[in-house]
Amino acid sequence: MVEQWQLYSLLSITTSSVALSLALLVFRRFPGKRAATTFVLAMSFFLAAAILSYPIRYWYSEYEGSELFVWTSRAFYFVHMLAVGYTAAFVGMYFHGFRVFRRRSAGTLMTFSLGAAAVLVASLVGTSTTYTGPIPYTTNARLALATISTVYGLMMVGTIVRTLSRNRDPVVRKQAIVMLSGVLLHGATAETYAYLRIGGQFPPPFLTASALIMAASFTIAILRYRMFDVTPRPEDPVAYPRKFPLRPGRAYVARERRPDLGFRALAEAVRQGDVGLVITRLPPTAVREGFDLEQTTILSLSSVIGQNTVPPTQPEMLERLVSRFLAGQTRAVVALEGVEYLSTYVGFPRVLQTLNRLRDLATQSGGVFIISADPAALDERDQAGLDREYEPLPVASAEGFTVQDVFVIHSSGILVSHLGRIEAPRPGTPDEDVMAGMLTAIMNFARVSFAEASHELKGFDLGSKKVVIERGTRIILAVVYLGREPGSIADEMRAFISRAERKFGVLLDNWSGSSEELGGIRAMTARLLI
Repeated sequence: MVEQWQLYSLLSITTSSVALSLALLVFRRFPGKRAATTFVLAMSFFLAAAILSYPIRYWYSEYEGSELFVWTSRAFYFVHMLAVGYTAAFVGMYFHGFRVFRRRSAGTLMTFSLGAAAVLVASLVGTSTTYTGPIPYTTNARLALATISTVYGLMMVGTIVRTLSRNRDPVVRKQAIVMLSGVLLHGATAETYAYLRIGGQFPPPFLTASALIMAASFTIAILRYRMFDVTPRPEDPVAYPRKFPLRPGRAYVARERRPDLGFRALAEAVRQGDVGLVITRLPPTAVREGFDLEQTTILSLSSVIGQNTVPPTQPEMLERLVSRFLAGQTRAVVALEGVEYLSTYVGFPRVLQTLNRLRDLATQSGGVFIISADPAALDERDQAGLDREYEPLPVASAEGFTVQDVFVIHSSGILVSHLGRIEAPRPGTPDEDVMAGMLTAIMNFARVSFAEASHELKGFDLGSKKVVIERGTRIILAVVYLGREPGSIADEMRAFISRAERKFGVLLDNWSGSSEELGGIRAMTARLLI
């Protein structure tokens, strides 16, 4: 017949084992290995405490005293305190790990403080002498364990509440709410259990059951509301002429002050059937609007926790995410900018190591890796390191012509978008008069073109410049260029109109005249200037 103490021990070990299994599942699937490792350590210490409780319950039930009984009790309080401490550390590391643990000394200090608290609690286990031998005196240890655990619990609650009050990312907020529910439930259970134990009672092991529920809430929050989603998502194909002759299995660097050509090369590739991954310091919405990327996966480099946000102090996390994205892909393009930003946190040698690792991951599967870097922000030795490892980003020849301006005009004759190779002229300057005259000529030509209902490519001279115009059903595209007549741009203009009218057809039919309603057209237009 199974005795009560055996049943209690079995329940404690079983629930703690399941909690550890959940932590290992998180470790396997979550790319943030620092936080996941802390979670595994916390649940491991809970299991160790459950295992140690088995002989302790036996000795209490049989009232057998011994030095082994005393030292086992000290070990129990030691690992129990560590379990609570590392659980609190996991919550803090998960939500604020970048800020708190950006320096290695912070992690060392945390480990030392958790160990010191555990040693203090264990040292408070005294000895009482009985006729059967020494038995542990644990009143002071129980009080210390309950007090310090309460402090740790309040720290967890404070960390999560602070996250909810300051972070507006919907995924982070959902995770925080689920975790908070688990922490509050376990905290209430722990306080009840501590009260009963301090009163000398031996309640059922519902504390380990609530710890399991808390571990389950952590697991559900992390795996259900995923912080990182790097699933490859293809873009709608567009028959654009190739301007960036990227070769499979190669790595390139684009030297530019702001990311432009590197991301445009990726945007072209994903419209040709590849899948893309962008790693950037820029806001994801700005990248999507600026480079016409609707579905492409984007990872942000930032110190603020959020979905698909990678802390700059954890390049190893970036490597794992890129590896996960590339799994099973044979036509993938990875573009990264932010080399300078990463270097300020981990140093350029570590950044170059990460870049080379990402390059190997991408090129070994036949993909392409592109870096966009500002040479002015790197010293000569760092630039030389990039030049040795990466080819210059290739751009197709301009065929003896240079596009100066691109105009998109609505069928009503109203300008939808204008993009020029040079900045817009200042008011009152001669350049502004030239621009106004050019725009007037193009608008008049557009109205005549719509009136004639002609779909032929037309053009006219405008001083030293030439204008070529393509008409659609809702818009006209006008390209102003210098040099000889372009041969390949006609196909690209037709592809532009076809896609723009398919994508913005409803908006164009009901357009109020506000350029903000058709902001996505500007990103599509920029490609024509390359």
